Parts: sequence; structure tokens; C-alpha cells
Amino acid sequence: MKAGEKTIILLACIAFVLSAGFGVNVLELWNERQLAVEQTQKLQGQLTQQIRFADEHSDYKTYKIKLFDKQKKLEQQVEHNLNLNNILQRLQKQAQAQSIQLSSMQLEGKPMPLQQGLQLQTVKISAVGNFYSLLRWLRQAERDGCKVKELRLQSDMQAKEMLKMDISLEFHTGN
Repeated sequence: MKAGEKTIILLACIAFVLSAGFGVNVLELWNERQLAVEQTQKLQGQLTQQIRFADEHSDYKTYKIKLFDKQKKLEQQVEHNLNLNNILQRLQKQAQAQSIQLSSMQLEGKPMPLQQGLQLQTVKISAVGNFYSLLRWLRQAERDGCKVKELRLQSDMQAKEMLKMDISLEFHTGN
């Protein structure tokens, strides 16, 4: 090998070592940049939250009005839930009075708003009882303002007098 070839190989090795070193430095700088970007985004998010909070609370009168509105909505929701709970309890008590066993009682979806502050709510009920008890219970529920949306009866072959009923009832509640 000639001295010129040795020099070229030596320079190539030096260039390779330098490029590998630069590659490691680039990787370290890239990781530092990613950390800096994540930290910047986190700080921007915190700043945005603080600015939003400051905007909402800059005017005390506006803040009190918004707070009062939120409180009013919560009170209406509590009243609505009490009304809904009373209707469901009444259905349960009437079923017990007719010797009907309720297997499940489940609200279906969210209440659908209607006119004049009323909402339409649907409840799915599974019940077991004899035919006449179920019929009396349904009539009582209709007199109380419930509307039968869907009704399915199944006969239990083991207990001939007992029927299983799956029913969807609709009723109106106040807002």
C-alpha cells in the first residue's frame, strides 16, 4: 500500500468517526428539542387555562350572574330527578300492591324536551306476574299518565299462570 492510499483510508476513518459523533450529537439535540416542545406546550396549556379563568372572573357581577345561573340549573336538575324518582317509586309500589315482581327497571336514553317545560322520558321494565295482576298494574300506570310504547308478553311453561312482561313506558316530567 502506498502512503497516499494509507492517508485516504486514514482520512475516511476519521470522517466516519466524526460523522458518527455528529450523529450522536444530532440525536441528543433532537431529544432536547422534543422535551423543550413538550414543556412549551404544557406551559401554553396552563397559560390558556389561567387566561380563561381570569376572563371569567374579571368582572365580579358577571361572575355572580353565571354562578347564579349554574346554581339555578342544578336546582332544576335536582327537582327533575326528584320528580322522576317519585314516578319510578310509585310504579314500584303499585307493582308490589298487585303482587308483581319487577326484575328490572331501566331509564332509556336522555329525556326528550317538549313544550311548556315538559320532558318525555322512557323506562324499560321487566316484570313477572299473573295476567290479571299485570293488566291491573298497566291500567293504573296509564291512569297515572304513563303511555305504553312497547309491550311483550311471554308465558313461562313451568309456572303456567305466570307471565313475563317486557314493557317500555313513556311519561312526562317537568324540567
